[in-house]
Amino acid sequence: MTGWDESDQVRFFTDEAAPVVAAQLSTEATAELVELHHRPGAGVSGLFEVTDDGTRRYLVATTENVHGDLVEVEVPRGRLRIWEHPADPLLPGLPLASVPAEVQATWGDGARLRSLETVTYRPLRRAVLRATFDGGPGQVFLKVLRRDADLLARRHRLLSEAGIPVPSVVGPVRQQVVALSSVTGTPLAQAFMDSAEIPLPPARITELVDAMPDDLTTLPAREAWTDRIVDYASAAKVAFPAGARRIDAVVATVTGILDGEPRGPVVATHGDLYEANLFVADARVSGVIDVDAVGPGHAVDDLACFLAHLAVLRTIHPGYAHTEAFLSSYLDAFSAYVDAHGASRAGLLARAAAVVCTLIAGARDEGLPEWEAAADQRLRIAEGFAALAWGSWLIAHPGG
Repeated sequence: MTGWDESDQVRFFTDEAAPVVAAQLSTEATAELVELHHRPGAGVSGLFEVTDDGTRRYLVATTENVHGDLVEVEVPRGRLRIWEHPADPLLPGLPLASVPAEVQATWGDGARLRSLETVTYRPLRRAVLRATFDGGPGQVFLKVLRRDADLLARRHRLLSEAGIPVPSVVGPVRQQVVALSSVTGTPLAQAFMDSAEIPLPPARITELVDAMPDDLTTLPAREAWTDRIVDYASAAKVAFPAGARRIDAVVATVTGILDGEPRGPVVATHGDLYEANLFVADARVSGVIDVDAVGPGHAVDDLACFLAHLAVLRTIHPGYAHTEAFLSSYLDAFSAYVDAHGASRAGLLARAAAVVCTLIAGARDEGLPEWEAAADQRLRIAEGFAALAWGSWLIAHPGG
C-alpha cells in the first residue's frame, strides 16, 4: 500500500484500471475509461463505460477514501472504491436528479419531461443535468451538490436582488439538488469564437465586479485559485511530467512576486469568473452562472481568472486564434482597474499565470493524440504571464 502517489494513480487509471472495473460486473464485461478526474491532494477518479452482454452501464472508480454502498478492491499499489452511476456516495441527490419520473414530479410543475441529459459529472464533487419540459418551467438545470444547496439558492437570490442576471431558483431544493432556470444571450465563449470584434467591452466585466452586492462578503470564503498554486502545480506535473521543471519555475516566479504584492480590499467576488460562466447580448452581460464560489475575496483574483481562461482558449480550438487581440484589451483595462483598487498589474499578471497552471492538467486527454502539445502550449502561456509579471514588478520596484 506504499508508493500509491497521484502520479501512479493517473497511470493506473489510464493503463490498468479498465479490466479491474469491468470484472465487477462479469468476466465477459469490457470497460473503457470515459473521463479521468484528478483532484490534487485528494486522489483520482474515473468514469468507465462498461459493456456486459450487449448492455452498457456506467461505473465509477476512485482512489479517494470514501465509504458507502460501494465495492472496495485491492490492487497492487492501493485500493479502489467502485460504484455504479448514479449511486455516488457523496452526491445524495444524484439518483433523484437522474430518474426522469422523479424529475418530472419534483420540478415539472405539471409539465411533461421531454428530455434529461447530463451536462457534467465530477465524481464525488458535483453534477449538472439539463431537464427540458414541454411547457411549465421549460429548460431547467439541476445542480447536484455534496452539501450547502440551500446556501447556493441563497447566493442566487442575493445576486438577483442586486440586479445581477443570474438564473432563478425553480421549485424546491431537494436532497442537495438546486433547480435553476436558463439565462438569456449567447455564451461568451461562443461569442469570442464568432466575433472578429470584441463582443463584450472590458468595462462590462469591471462593472460586473463592482455590482456584486456587499451582503455576499458575509458568506463563507473560498480560496482563490492562486492560493492553491502548489497543489495545482503538482497536478500539472503529474499530468505533464515533461514540463515539471518549467512548471516549478513558473510557481517560483509567481510566489516570489505575490509575497510582497498588495491584493486590494476584501470585496464580494464571483470566485470563478471566466467566459464559460458568462452570457452576452448587445455587448452587455446578460447572464452569470456557476455562482457556487460567490463570496468574499479580491477583485484581482476574479480578473486574473478571466484573463487566464481567455488566454487558454486558443489551445482548445483553432477558432479562438484571434482572441489574442481581445486579451490585450482586457489586460490593459484590468491593469488600470486593479491599480486604482489597491492591487497591481504585476500581481494581476502573476495571478493569471497561476490560474493557467491550474488548467495544464485539464489538457490531458488520452483520446486526443495532440494533448501533450496543448499542455505545452498552456505552460508557455503561463510562462508568458509570469515573464510579464516579473517585468512589471521590476518596473514598479527599480533596484528591488
